[in-house]
Amino acid sequence: WVTPPLFDQKTTTAIFSVAYGILRRLNICYRTFSLKHNEENK
Repeated sequence: WVTPPLFDQKTTTAIFSVAYGILRRLNICYRTFSLKHNEENK
């Protein structure tokens, strides 16, 4: 039997870690795209 608070904290942590991973990937993709775009504009 899992106590709700512990379950909630684990779930929240999991969601945050996934969201953080997605945001990091998007940030890297955006930076790479921006760099390529800037190179083309020179």
